Amino acid sequence: MSSCSGSTFMKNSNVILALLFGYMVAGVSSYDDLPYVDSAKIKAAPVVDFLWTEWFGIGFYGPAVVPLLVAYTVTTVETIGDVTATHEVSELDVKSKQYTRRIQGSLSADALCSMLASLCTSMPNTTFSQNNGVIALTKCASRRAGFATAFWLILMGVFSKVAGIITSIPDCVLGGMTIFLFSNVLISGISLFGNLDLKSRRIRFISAMSLAVGVGVTVWPFAFQDMRGSSYTAAFWECADCNPT
Repeated sequence: MSSCSGSTFMKNSNVILALLFGYMVAGVSSYDDLPYVDSAKIKAAPVVDFLWTEWFGIGFYGPAVVPLLVAYTVTTVETIGDVTATHEVSELDVKSKQYTRRIQGSLSADALCSMLASLCTSMPNTTFSQNNGVIALTKCASRRAGFATAFWLILMGVFSKVAGIITSIPDCVLGGMTIFLFSNVLISGISLFGNLDLKSRRIRFISAMSLAVGVGVTVWPFAFQDMRGSSYTAAFWECADCNPT
C-alpha cells in the first residue's frame, strides 16, 4: 500500500517497512506453542565482533580450479544480465558507452571483491538480481543510496547483535518479501525481451533454452535425477540398484 500511495519516503521504504511489519507480527505469534522468532540467536551473538576474531589457514586446492572457472563464467553472464536489467529499470540507455563501462566495472568489482572476501575467510560474491527488484519497488536508482547502503552494511557487520536479529527473522517473513522481489526481477527480465528481435530463430532458441532450464528445473526439480526406479519408467528399463525414495 505504501508503494501506491503516501509520501516519497514511504514509497522508497516499502521493502524495509514490509519486512519490519512481518517481523513484528511473527514476534507476537507462535505455532504449537513455539515462537516464530528464535531469540536465542540474538542472545548468543556478541555485541561487537571483527574479522580477526578467528583464524583460518589460507591454502590452495587444485581440483577446484576448473569447477571454479566454470562457475565464474556463469556468474559473469549473470552479472551482465543484472547490470543490463538495472539499466533498464533505471531508465538508462543500454546502447551507450557508459553502459559498456559499467559492465566492465561490475565484472572487475566482482573479481576484486571476491578476492578480498576470500582473504577475509568469506565466500566469494557476485552481482545479485534482487537489486533490480529493489529499484523497481522503491524507484530509487541513485548511486549515493548504494554508497550509503554499503556503509551501513559494513557498520552493522561489526555489531553482531544486528546479525543475530537478521538470522532470527522467520523464513516465512523473508520468503514473502523475496517472492515479491523476485517477481519484480522476472518482470524486469520480461521487459528486456522488448529490445530483442523475437523473429530471429537464434534469439528464440536461446530464450527457449534459458526458460526450459531455468524455469523447468525449478518447477520439476527431479528432472536430472535417476528416474529408472520410478513409476514413470517403462518395465524394460530395469534398475536393480535404485532407491525407491
